[in-house]
Amino acid sequence: MNFLWEVILKSKEQGVEEKNIRFAAAKNYSAYMEVSGAFLNEDMVDGKAVVEINPYYRFYDIFKNLYQPELKEFLQLRDSLTNLLLHQLAENDVLSGMTRGEYYKKLLYQDLDRGVFGIAAMDAIRLFHRDEQDVILSGLLRQYQTGSSLDIFKDMMEALIPDNIVYHSNENSNEVLIYVGLKKEKQMEAKVNFLVRMFIEIPYRVDIYYEYHFGIIGVEETMRIDEIIMC
Repeated sequence: MNFLWEVILKSKEQGVEEKNIRFAAAKNYSAYMEVSGAFLNEDMVDGKAVVEINPYYRFYDIFKNLYQPELKEFLQLRDSLTNLLLHQLAENDVLSGMTRGEYYKKLLYQDLDRGVFGIAAMDAIRLFHRDEQDVILSGLLRQYQTGSSLDIFKDMMEALIPDNIVYHSNENSNEVLIYVGLKKEKQMEAKVNFLVRMFIEIPYRVDIYYEYHFGIIGVEETMRIDEIIMC
């Protein structure tokens, strides 16, 4: 990590909360690097450690008067102010590199994480890894732009849930059958239910089958004794 914004992005990837990162002005630093890590190629963020920054690399005008050699008073206050300023500058860095879509996704995630979509959705979004969350947020943006569709739901299932098949009934246009070839465990059930609630419209009736496929007359693979669910 060479730049302030890389620390924030790495912390998000590694699940380290930003509030647990403390920035400080480095006592010894290279004039050619912003982050003064213990190792040149360090790419892990320890939420309990202090991240030392060369404040003069890009922010000389902000910090030049804070670290004059003759200043001996209010050092603790200076350290706290430095941490706050570097957090704000890091956030500005991250936002300045965002597209409009990325900014909207950030706001959507904040709403999900605060429970705006309900407690169940708040708990469920945290079950997904960061890359998976990005897929979900992209799907939600696409849904807001084009409207709900089973195609978007199928894309979400294909990207996030292994070994699944989504059926749309030909006889009843409001019926959707979902097969998940895994055991019905609490975490998997929460993930699937979350995707159903977020991406399938209210008029649809959804039935979900885990581990064992339901029998389909005429399809031999689904009509094996002791390996199907009768419905």
